[in-house]
Amino acid sequence: MRRFLVYLFFTMLVQFSYGQELSLDSCQSMARRNHPLLRQAGIIDQISDLRQQNIEMLNLPQFDLTARASWQSDVTKLTLKIPGVKGPDPLSKDQYKAYIDIKQRIYDGGVARKSKELEEADRLVSRQQNETELYKIKESVNALYFNALIIQENLRIVKLKQETLDEQVRTVSSAVNNGISLPNNLDQLRAEKLMADQQEIELKSTFRTTCALLEIVTGSSLTERVSFSRPSVSNIILNGDPSRPEIMLFSLQQSKLDKSAELLKNSRNPFIYAFGQGGYGRPGFNMLDNNFADYYMVGAGLSWNIWDWHKNRRERSTIRLQKDIITTNLENFNRSVKMALKQEENNAEKIKSLINSDQQLVEIKDQITRRSASALKNGVITSADYIRDLNGALQAKANLETHKVQLSQTTVNYQTIQGNK
Repeated sequence: MRRFLVYLFFTMLVQFSYGQELSLDSCQSMARRNHPLLRQAGIIDQISDLRQQNIEMLNLPQFDLTARASWQSDVTKLTLKIPGVKGPDPLSKDQYKAYIDIKQRIYDGGVARKSKELEEADRLVSRQQNETELYKIKESVNALYFNALIIQENLRIVKLKQETLDEQVRTVSSAVNNGISLPNNLDQLRAEKLMADQQEIELKSTFRTTCALLEIVTGSSLTERVSFSRPSVSNIILNGDPSRPEIMLFSLQQSKLDKSAELLKNSRNPFIYAFGQGGYGRPGFNMLDNNFADYYMVGAGLSWNIWDWHKNRRERSTIRLQKDIITTNLENFNRSVKMALKQEENNAEKIKSLINSDQQLVEIKDQITRRSASALKNGVITSADYIRDLNGALQAKANLETHKVQLSQTTVNYQTIQGNK
């Protein structure tokens, strides 16, 4: 137990010393978990479950209660008179009825089953639309993450410049005190150091702003000592099939239209049902009895719309046209994806060439800077000449690191556009 506590203490100490370290994958995961749309998936399922239950209720008996009171201008009468036989009492013109109708489906032509399948297809489409919107957050996270990574590399270069200038200030200050160098050289170095400090302030401010935006997107608190790790560069997989969520959405939308067409087809089938009616009123089913009486009736029925003036056929034709639109949208989307992938592919090749030349420039500029530092120390050149060479070397290093980050970003963008996880 003691060894575990000691290990935990040193682990926390190391984390405190070096600060947070974030990867792109962790930021993507946090951003997805923090997105409000993620909570909609459960809501979509709940809505679908309620609709499915309503469809199932159609297979249960349906009850309708009706109560009615009326007065009519005339009633049924018997005008036939038989001597010695008293006819029935005339009906009252005020009549009352209260009854319950019961209706039970026996055969609905498969409409209920197809309705449930259509509802399930609609649920899948809604969930995939939600997933498509969630996927868009990846692009925002990529942009913020790599922006922070470039700023982080620039801060490192500025820090190196500050340390180099501090060292040269000490060297030239000693030379000025010994009368080997002019005070103007020392002032130029100090001025350049102040400019480097200003550049650090600006970069840190931009870095904090980027981190604040990432905090909003990911819902995670980021400290000032946060460190962003550079994703490893992998080769771009050419000619790979895109696996974007939009492609699945188009497929599900077509499947939903297929289910709609099947439902329309089944709705043309006949309906068979059982029914019953029970009630109390005046008169009952015996129209010659003027007294209140209870009554009931049971039976079965068939309903079949044998001619709808081709309405069903036109609706199915509309569905076929809608499927054609989805196919066109899918083709257009694939075309846009291929164009974006080709652009990132060419961009990656360009950056690789720039990195090769950057590495050569860094090596040459470092040699020039080392010679300038020696020349400045010996009073051969001024500090302005040394600062120019130093800035050139540091700019070459900054370009190299920026291009390395951009190559990683291009690779990640390619994978994001392609849909690879």
